[in-house]
Amino acid sequence: MKEVITMWKSTKMIILVALSAAIYAVVLIAFKGVLIIIPGITELRPANVFPIIFGLMFGPAGAWGSAIGNLIGDFFGTLSLGSIGGFVGNFYLGFISYKLWGALLSKKDAEVQNVNTWPRFAAYVAVSLAAAVGCGVIIGWWLDLLGIVPFAFLASVISMNNFLHELVLGPPLLLLLYPPIKKWGLIWTDIMAEEDVAQAKAMALGNILMWVGTVGGLVVGLLVSMGLAGQQLFGFAGEKGTVGVSLIVAVFVVLIIVAGFLLGGREQFAAEEEEELAPAPAV
Repeated sequence: MKEVITMWKSTKMIILVALSAAIYAVVLIAFKGVLIIIPGITELRPANVFPIIFGLMFGPAGAWGSAIGNLIGDFFGTLSLGSIGGFVGNFYLGFISYKLWGALLSKKDAEVQNVNTWPRFAAYVAVSLAAAVGCGVIIGWWLDLLGIVPFAFLASVISMNNFLHELVLGPPLLLLLYPPIKKWGLIWTDIMAEEDVAQAKAMALGNILMWVGTVGGLVVGLLVSMGLAGQQLFGFAGEKGTVGVSLIVAVFVVLIIVAGFLLGGREQFAAEEEEELAPAPAV
């Protein structure tokens, strides 16, 4: 996670944070109160496609922008203690997307953060699923812990809400936006120095833990909350803030955080410099 700190040294990356936050907040606010699911808590949010594509194109700047943009959106009707979980969950919505990208593709494929080949499209679907569910687990766990909304209901709604918008709107947006963004030199790997980006400590293990923490966390969390607290997927029945549910889901939230430290980011950098420095073959 080194790059989420070192990126603040770059003026361009800070500008991308502000740009990502502004776009995300504006679209969130535009749809506020239009397609409400839970009054004061969540609604259908087409804007949720942006953290994924911002995360892929802008890396850590996209993750920070998503978190800040969501917080700004909360000031327009949904600001509460639950916004803390919203900030963290939306940060991971962008963070997971660029972290997993390099773990699922070959180095050559990972260098282009687009969906213009079948392997990249498949990777996009996978990272969208993991990020959508990870966001749902984090926010659902936090609001259940506060006793505001049952985990089973909120985690499943947020996960589906995120993933459906990412799957439908994300690919065409990436195909449209990536070429000009790349041409302008605003892809995060073109801005940040490779030494300022975390190197994978255990890529395979990090990949596994991220999937266990996200998808596993949702599945186990739903089973535990419905069995232990009597919660329902599409209703508010059952107990909220149950210690057993909070502790069990917390384990999966920790796995998501640990996976972030194990996964790298350098895999998405072009290897041109390394090739230039490599010794010439003997003749």
